[in-house]
Amino acid sequence: MKFKYITIAFIVTALSFISCGDFLEPNSKSEFVPKDAVSLNELLLGEAYQRNDISGFNIFLNLMEDDIEATPYQKPIAGFNGNKYLASFSWQPNMFDMMEKAASGHTNIYESYYKLIKGANAVLDYIPEVTDTKQNIDNVKAQAYALRGFYYFNLVNIFGQPYNYNKYALGVPLKLHSGIEPNLDYLMRKSVEQVYLLVLHDLHTAEEIYLEMPENEQWSDNFRTSLPMVQLMLSRTYLYMEKWEEAARYAKMVMDNKRFALTDLNTIVHETKNENGVIVRNYPVYPTYNCSETIWPYGYIEDMFQWSYYGANKEDENKNKMHSYFKASESLLNTFVDYDKRLELYIVDAPYGNSTMRMAYGKVNIGQEYYLPLQETGTFGRCLRLSEAYLNYAEAQAMIGGDSILKATEALNALGYKRFDPQDFEEYSFGSQEELIEFVRDERRRELCFEGHRWFDLRRWGMPEITHTWYDETNKRSTYKLEKNDLMYTVPIPQEAIDMNSKLEQNELPQNRAPETFYN
Repeated sequence: MKFKYITIAFIVTALSFISCGDFLEPNSKSEFVPKDAVSLNELLLGEAYQRNDISGFNIFLNLMEDDIEATPYQKPIAGFNGNKYLASFSWQPNMFDMMEKAASGHTNIYESYYKLIKGANAVLDYIPEVTDTKQNIDNVKAQAYALRGFYYFNLVNIFGQPYNYNKYALGVPLKLHSGIEPNLDYLMRKSVEQVYLLVLHDLHTAEEIYLEMPENEQWSDNFRTSLPMVQLMLSRTYLYMEKWEEAARYAKMVMDNKRFALTDLNTIVHETKNENGVIVRNYPVYPTYNCSETIWPYGYIEDMFQWSYYGANKEDENKNKMHSYFKASESLLNTFVDYDKRLELYIVDAPYGNSTMRMAYGKVNIGQEYYLPLQETGTFGRCLRLSEAYLNYAEAQAMIGGDSILKATEALNALGYKRFDPQDFEEYSFGSQEELIEFVRDERRRELCFEGHRWFDLRRWGMPEITHTWYDETNKRSTYKLEKNDLMYTVPIPQEAIDMNSKLEQNELPQNRAPETFYN
């Protein structure tokens, strides 16, 4: 019912605002000018939220990390070009051009994020002109700041170098108004540090506004931003900046929020039969409010998972059928112990010929054909959830060391009790700070796999070497290597964006990455 309301609101918004470039600029000649907070709220939903029906976000970062590996060669179905995946899987500096030529749909996520930022900016620009109660206006203002901070955090971590590696490197341009400004300085890239400061400003501003609201309005299961969403993002931001005390403090605020609770994987009955006697496989399904961990769901499910199921159940005119091009990597699977519930519930056994392969579907809505995520009303691809707060807290306390090692261990044990059968789980203890830090990093990898964290974590943990193998033909394979501290740990800006902005400077790029080829 809540999602129905949101859908209706978006339709109203879409009908009201005919020209995107026009209505997002205050003082334009558009016939529609928001007069109250209700109109601004609709504008936010229509133009500033990463809704579950908008594609074009984060469609490749999973392919650049080490939690996936390619499956053996298969003959593609008609009309499919594997370069849509190989481009980022092999860390090519012209990856966006390759994806575009492979007809993989919208690939310019740089543009996608700035469109949403423009929507948030429009709301902030209009706020002084609307008449409404302070409470209604503040609610809209808090959402706009929270969203803008969230988007700039993602942009700078995709297109800028890691903060802890070089905070003075080029980040992204900071566009803080929806219209054209006389000073064109905003078209130039600011430093990574400057972008992080803007992220902190926006998140802290949202936090201050939320804290002034009645407690029952600081969070609601209505797909909007909230106080705990902002606090979790502040924890993540400070963690990336290696400001450990602040990261732990904000993580603890989320952990102590009584609205949320860690999902006990022991309570999930993995297989049941529906009324037709068909076996249905049950999973945590984190990006929904049916889950007690979910703080804020967002994103189009195909953007997050198409790489892991594309082609499944599809045939061409020659009856050629594809399986997924990728599966969970052995290096990821080897971090789990056999009795870890997550190995069964996060990593799904999907059909593969006469056998199965380990896939990454267990955290999203999936149907009776359990290797295909459901695309239905209320289904999102990702979410901010409680377990990240526990892991942010544990990592920050581990890095502080000393007496904080006990605090980190307690948080890890609290999570562990919900991820193992009680008779199998033995409380963690660590002989050294180094051992604890290594465990926390592996635990982040296990718990948050395929949720968009791993690539960012690899960047801030030293940008290690990664090798990927691609199967070109039945008897031919090619290996690609991402070197330690490789330039491609910072994603190139799409050429399309540079062509539209002459002040936009490209990242330093390596040569096209050539493979080492092997024949069986």
